[in-house]
Amino acid sequence: MPLHGLLASAVMLTATQGSAAEYQGRNIDGQRLPGTVYSYETGGVFDVEVVFQENRATLYFVNGSEKTVRLRNPVITNPKRIEGFKRGFVTLGNIFSLGVADHHVGNLQPPHPRPFEGFWRIQLSEEALADVD
Repeated sequence: MPLHGLLASAVMLTATQGSAAEYQGRNIDGQRLPGTVYSYETGGVFDVEVVFQENRATLYFVNGSEKTVRLRNPVITNPKRIEGFKRGFVTLGNIFSLGVADHHVGNLQPPHPRPFEGFWRIQLSEEALADVD
């Protein structure tokens, strides 16, 4: 019985810990990396610095603004196509998203559908990733 309790505790501890964002088996959490992002909503491309933290990426834009997105997958296999979506959205497959947000409770107008709202594609250069510890 004590072995089962120890095993159950280890499994629960592992399940509650977040996994680090990684590229080629290396942890890239907390490092500020230069890149660009593409907004699926506007079609705009923006220069940014990106800081990964587990399954999130914070995008720091040159105008001083920032946005945190949730990564589709914290294991990065293609640095030119890292997909993320606005926090508060849940992806359904590879195409659809479900927004979980409050659209002004007093507003009687239905929200306008914006199918690509909050979707971003991050591109990092392999040179920037080569310098990662």
